[in-house]
Amino acid sequence: MAIEFKKKAIPGKTPVIWRGECKILPGGFKPKQSFPIGTVLRRGIPIFVDYDDMSAAVCKVAKVLKGGTTVAPRVAKGHYFAQGDVIMKEDVTDKSPAIKSIDTSNADYDVLTLQSAIAGLDENDTLMEASVYVPAEGENEAVYAAPLYIPNMVIGADLEFKGTGIPTIDAAYEAMILYNHVPYPIPASWMNETKGSPCLKSNPNIMFIKQ
Repeated sequence: MAIEFKKKAIPGKTPVIWRGECKILPGGFKPKQSFPIGTVLRRGIPIFVDYDDMSAAVCKVAKVLKGGTTVAPRVAKGHYFAQGDVIMKEDVTDKSPAIKSIDTSNADYDVLTLQSAIAGLDENDTLMEASVYVPAEGENEAVYAAPLYIPNMVIGADLEFKGTGIPTIDAAYEAMILYNHVPYPIPASWMNETKGSPCLKSNPNIMFIKQ
């Protein structure tokens, strides 16, 4: 008589923080940005913590997917961009259009419609929230775009915006992040310049490891 083995699927997912362990700063931090009701900020998302006003900002990033255009790129799901955000392509500082609208109707990607094109934008490029580029005019020199926030911590616990109470972000100052489970790419400019280093440049206690 043959033995029949039956498979059973158990719901769940690999935690983004290794073993679920991280060290949290005391007190909560108020979000610098506004998010729609129902938005969930996930553990392991890079954030910038500002001690001066006890606030934290999500470092918004998205990976460009194949099939879009330079004025309406397709991006991977899981980003936190919103209408009105100013964005730039990583390391391109003379273009920073605002997002006019976001189409989320496709199950596989979102489409960001921009106020103007980002010339040369291509598949696998990285978009990030940025300051506004101001071209030179008269005696005034150009003011180049730059990433709006550079992370120094990560989110230590999921936070859902429910529209009630005062939301606060738990900031982890030490954690080992499983890179493959972060919903968007980690720009090289955020990382320690030492070749092969998995640490954030602004906080070596935050590590991103590939498994």
